[in-house]
Amino acid sequence: MSRLQGKVALVTGASSGIGLAVTRRFAAEGARVLAVARRAEVESVPSSANGEVSAFRADVSLPQDVEAMVRACEHRYGRIDILCNNAGTGGPAGVRIHELSSDEWDRVMATNLRGAFLTMRAAIPLMIASGGGSIVNMASVGSFRASPGSSAYISSKGGLLMLTRTAALEYVRDNIRVNAVCPGMTETSILNSLTHQQIVEMGKRSPLGRMNTPEEVAALTLFLASDESTGITGAAYIIDGGRCAG
Repeated sequence: MSRLQGKVALVTGASSGIGLAVTRRFAAEGARVLAVARRAEVESVPSSANGEVSAFRADVSLPQDVEAMVRACEHRYGRIDILCNNAGTGGPAGVRIHELSSDEWDRVMATNLRGAFLTMRAAIPLMIASGGGSIVNMASVGSFRASPGSSAYISSKGGLLMLTRTAALEYVRDNIRVNAVCPGMTETSILNSLTHQQIVEMGKRSPLGRMNTPEEVAALTLFLASDESTGITGAAYIIDGGRCAG
């Protein structure tokens, strides 16, 4: 349980769901983690026996917040080796393009795509100064396949995939690897508005017959963050229980 021993990681969207699972797994593997989220719950994320977790509240859609969180990471730990851009939000469900307000479009883009761009822009200089590292962007199966009634979310995740690939090419000589994890339906708070039966039916769409757990997504994220994946950059790993296979 020391695959990230001595590493410093910054994880956004760390107060719940996949981000919380990633934070816990990184710390369990020996990393010192700056856990970032807008919500106060991030302040109660515990450290582990192997690693350390520090909390920082920030909104990744705001440049001043992003700059502040990167400065905080540098002040506390002196470096960034791993960046996980996990902060994300969903758009209104079942709304067609001509029915979608520009405010809703902008809200989704501000977090899912602009937020990742701002965070990478602020963190990469420190990563370069630290000798390189790994960036893992939390994209989606929606980066590959469209769903009617979710244009803002799908577009933001498609854009995030291309941002990932572009960054991989731009920073390969700086020893920075950039990859994307692309989950299908995952058991997170985004499902809180659904009934139990709706959740069961959604799980049946997967050949595995269930949704991902946040811990399964965190395990894949750990692999891409660790030195076990040093030959991988510009890649997108789908974790959807086989749904995209056919």
